[in-house]
Amino acid sequence: MKNAIEIRCIRENELGLLKDFLYEAIFIPEGVEPPSRDIVEKPELRVYTDGFGTKSGDNCLVAIHDGKKLGLSGRGS
Repeated sequence: MKNAIEIRCIRENELGLLKDFLYEAIFIPEGVEPPSRDIVEKPELRVYTDGFGTKSGDNCLVAIHDGKKLGLSGRGS
């Protein structure tokens, strides 16, 4: 099916994508220079990626459209 979107749980070998997803989720107002990608290594943002999958409630869905992976994650408590 053309333009179909596949949605599935993230695979263990794709967990590195979480930092990409986190960076893309940062709001950057128009006219403001985007931060460098290493901003996701700051302690206040690493809480969303470090040890992901080890807490109850950690979930990440990956949507694949035209070969590009997109994602949405949630962090358990």
